[in-house]
Amino acid sequence: MLASTPSTFASAQITSVHPVPGTRAGSGLVRDRERLLLVQDDAYRVAWLDPHSRPIQARFVALGQNSGPLPKPQKPDFEAAARLPDGRVLVMGSGSAPTRRSFLLLDPRTDAFAVLDAGPVYDAVAQALGDKINIEGVVPQPAGLLLFNRGNSAGGNAVVRVGVRVEAPSTCEILAVTRWQLGELAGVSRPVPLGFTDAEQGPEGQLWYLAAAEDTSDPIADGQILGSVIGVLGADSGSWTPLLEADGTRSRRKFEGLALDPDGTGGWLVTDADSPDQPAELCRVSVSGLAP
Repeated sequence: MLASTPSTFASAQITSVHPVPGTRAGSGLVRDRERLLLVQDDAYRVAWLDPHSRPIQARFVALGQNSGPLPKPQKPDFEAAARLPDGRVLVMGSGSAPTRRSFLLLDPRTDAFAVLDAGPVYDAVAQALGDKINIEGVVPQPAGLLLFNRGNSAGGNAVVRVGVRVEAPSTCEILAVTRWQLGELAGVSRPVPLGFTDAEQGPEGQLWYLAAAEDTSDPIADGQILGSVIGVLGADSGSWTPLLEADGTRSRRKFEGLALDPDGTGGWLVTDADSPDQPAELCRVSVSGLAP
């Protein structure tokens, strides 16, 4: 098992926070030139954002006839999203329940989409890990995908490299499994382990990730959030730094989506408050000093 540890030299600070009207449960961000695609985990709906508008302007794309918020047993749990080399966006369900095993392919030019059953992919990953799965991040690779499985208080963080055709996810080859120990954040009564919540390939090819310390041992049940971190993984090690509020205190927000700037010195984050009454928040972050 490889380890990602706290960095002595890095810092990551939230510089602005903007509620996104009409959204909840933000779970992914994808950059498309000057706009951002916001993914929600509880609805068959995504939103194109102008991140520089005030208030934030959102244009929603329905992904079916029922695009409203769904109860937890029915939601698609779209948690991982990335731009493919051909320009399309891939969005993945977490795989943590039978309703959460879909691939969504979206064309940013036309908003045309397809929702595909990807059950064989999730079956293969679950068998490789020997446990329940909870895919929170995806990074496209020349021969397939890197999938970031979120651990919990029982462990389980892993990066799984799979060979799969996203247009036809009926077969899947497990190419590599790397298990990661991400460390923990201090809690009220005990430390709580960090679990992946998103990932993205950086401008120099590094693997950047978000992770949250959520006090739950269940891949479906929510728990108290003690904080989130941003980190970088290398071939055999990694490092992270806590996400801080503008006043320098540790943020208690649950960050689930990351869209890096081209120079890697900052980017956009999106939150999931685990509450249907609170909108997702688009946050600007400044990052320095991170290296594997």
